Amino acid sequence: MSKKRHEPITITRNFYQLGTPAFPVYLSLGDNAMLIEGGTGATFAMIVEQIKELGIKPERIKYVALTHTHPDHIGAVPHLKRLWPHLKIAASSLAAKLLKSQRMIKEFRENDRTISEIMINKGEIAEMPPELEHYHFEVDKVLEEGDRLELGSGIVWTAYHTPGHSPCHMSLYEEKEGTLAIGDATGFYVPEKGVFWPNYFDSLEAYCNSIRKLSALSARRGALSHNTVVDGWLKDYLQKAIKATESYHLEMVERVSKGEDPEKIALEKAQWVNSLTDIQTFEVMYNLAKLMLARSQSEAGKKKLFTI
Repeated sequence: MSKKRHEPITITRNFYQLGTPAFPVYLSLGDNAMLIEGGTGATFAMIVEQIKELGIKPERIKYVALTHTHPDHIGAVPHLKRLWPHLKIAASSLAAKLLKSQRMIKEFRENDRTISEIMINKGEIAEMPPELEHYHFEVDKVLEEGDRLELGSGIVWTAYHTPGHSPCHMSLYEEKEGTLAIGDATGFYVPEKGVFWPNYFDSLEAYCNSIRKLSALSARRGALSHNTVVDGWLKDYLQKAIKATESYHLEMVERVSKGEDPEKIALEKAQWVNSLTDIQTFEVMYNLAKLMLARSQSEAGKKKLFTI
């Protein structure tokens, strides 16, 4: 089976989308360059081809900045480091700790393999990515709130902790062009349908606080970690994201309070998510739906979460 070709997409003169729409990686250019997001094992070779197609010399790429440590956001990292050892991995301090865990690496390998199988079945790649003897994710540059990654020519990315989706989540803002690398801080958005699946897997309150934090920035566009770049209506997008979160949460709380079986609710939600996307298995979606239902139940009494 031949692989589907994905061209690099120009967002601005200094910012490009690589990988696939479902699993994008972003390339920021100054005098030096930086990748944002760590891709999947399946998109590694594709990313390398796209960088060559753009005429970017690998030695120009200084950093790979990770928004968080979920398997579908770090999969290309060990392959890229093996090919280009000069790359420095940048991530939050908690991400740096998590990426040292052997349990995390085991779970990553299982999930990354599953994603590759899904992509083969969809014709997006021709074969499984090569297995490595060792998978290394060591973080070279720990980013705290307000830390800056300077690429030259006025391109400077500032780090913002945006937990809620995951405890280690970080977003990045580049002021010169007004680009905000949101990661998964606003959930999973399906632009064709205008639909959000909120993703407060770690904390509903932290998730809403992070959306508020991002809304306070003067960004013009938002690069999401799945599906699209929101350009020209970012403030409205963030407002819609938090309203969708409120609606999802209140539905969960109300249905449980009326005596509905939580397992049945989670199954229904997983089926709905499965109708929106096929980037993970149904089992993964079901487990995440159960997790969010538990988060909603534990934070049901909290007030003023959903205002910007």
